[in-house]
Amino acid sequence: MDFRLLVPAVMVWSVTACGLVAPVGVGVGVAIVSAVVALAGVLACGAHRLGWEAVGLVVVGAGLAAACATSLSLRQEARADHPLSHVSGKATVVMTLRSDPLPIGPTGQGRIRARVDVEQIGTERVSTAPADLRGATQAWAGLLPGQRVVAVVKVRPPPDRTLLVASLTASSPKLVGGPPAYQTVAGSIRQRLQLVATRALGPEAAGLLPGLVLGDESGVDEGLRDDFRAAGLSHLTAVSGANFAIVCGAALLIVRSIGVPPRSSAIVGLVVIVGFVMLVRPTPSVLRAALMGGVGVLALFASRRSQSLPALGAAVIGGLLWWPELALQPGFALSVAATCAIVLWAPRLRDRLRAWRCPPGLAEVIAMAVTAQVVTAPIVVLVTGQLSVVGIVANLLVAPVVAIISVVGTAAALIGAIGPPDGLGAGIAELLVRALGPELWWMIWCAHTFGGPGWASVEVLG
Repeated sequence: MDFRLLVPAVMVWSVTACGLVAPVGVGVGVAIVSAVVALAGVLACGAHRLGWEAVGLVVVGAGLAAACATSLSLRQEARADHPLSHVSGKATVVMTLRSDPLPIGPTGQGRIRARVDVEQIGTERVSTAPADLRGATQAWAGLLPGQRVVAVVKVRPPPDRTLLVASLTASSPKLVGGPPAYQTVAGSIRQRLQLVATRALGPEAAGLLPGLVLGDESGVDEGLRDDFRAAGLSHLTAVSGANFAIVCGAALLIVRSIGVPPRSSAIVGLVVIVGFVMLVRPTPSVLRAALMGGVGVLALFASRRSQSLPALGAAVIGGLLWWPELALQPGFALSVAATCAIVLWAPRLRDRLRAWRCPPGLAEVIAMAVTAQVVTAPIVVLVTGQLSVVGIVANLLVAPVVAIISVVGTAAALIGAIGPPDGLGAGIAELLVRALGPELWWMIWCAHTFGGPGWASVEVLG
């Protein structure tokens, strides 16, 4: 195993988390100290006092940490100086949506939340800055990422430990132009899958399928969501890095099986990665998986075998430099921890199970589910205060159908978007979705059976 990129990744992650939690001055100090350490290492190598093998990891890690801390400090200063951070009361702003307006609240009705980029305050153009937006569902539902709007907002201080400039409560928006073409296409695909699922499936399955395939949780029943959470299956109710890997892997397998050369396959892989990220939206787990997929495709371009741990290290570093707030998001930590567990310990457990005469395929599934569940359990407890006692069993039982639902569901979403709602494409998609009925029923049954009892999850005090 090659651990060289993991050490710099841990250093970058630690520095980024510290910079988000601590005052800006601390981040500047960390940047200076890291730069000095990196420079000292380079000078020691230049003077032949130490070999690169001895200080290489320290120099690379400290250099990346310095760059990350400097970038974060500059962003924090820009946030503090932004005109919106000095506005109190109400203002008229022009902004661009950067996420789907998602329902919030105990019942998921009445209010939405979205990430926006503020571009103009009143008649004054300002530097683009991110903000958190809340508003009425009836006014904001159906708008797509990339849509520019103007609205009167109430400005409040932003949440702690973020790079947002403000929290906004908005009235009804007025549209300013249309969203980008690719967002329009992605939105139509998501809406068509919802329509096809409603026609072909029962209420619970129809709400669950878009979440499993495209990350659209708007139709998931609240009771079913609670049972998924109690059974340790909540990572399946929205598209995850695993779904991403399954879909991209299936696409690459198809193009390679028809004789496409490696470099052309790499181009296909990049197209699938970018397209799938646009379709399912860049959540932390999807972002991490996309970065790892990009590293693997670059290795394919160079005709080298991609290694899992270096790819994960590069994904962590790239993700944190691009989106520093990932450092404090539980979804990112869960995704990275699960991947590390699968890479480091799942093969050993799989080999042990095979030695005990367990069938190879079953041994692979058990090893991946057990290692991922055990390693991520402490993070889940830290975030939620609850521990699922049935999570390993539930994940083992649903594992065989996850890949089928991901691949067939994605194909149905793409095919169903071709033509009118009652056309040939929608008809084929409906047949594919109906074929997923038994798999969805099995997943829902497992969630209700294992997540329904009160003892399925226990509260961890403290």
